[in-house]
Amino acid sequence: MPKPMEKCYPSGQSPALVIVGYVFLGLGAILLFLCVPGWIWPALVGVGLIAAGLLLLRLGKAGR
Repeated sequence: MPKPMEKCYPSGQSPALVIVGYVFLGLGAILLFLCVPGWIWPALVGVGLIAAGLLLLRLGKAGR
């Protein structure tokens, strides 16, 4: 019988790390919106739609 896997990282949550994580996410989003030119946003949406379409096609063919 295989041995159960042991966690190599602490499982307890640190509220300070969660807050700092949200702050970094917010600052990163603000910098992204301020620094990226307007014409890139439709291109990124297009890439996202292509990726979503490919994912849906793969999921749809997985059952066959």
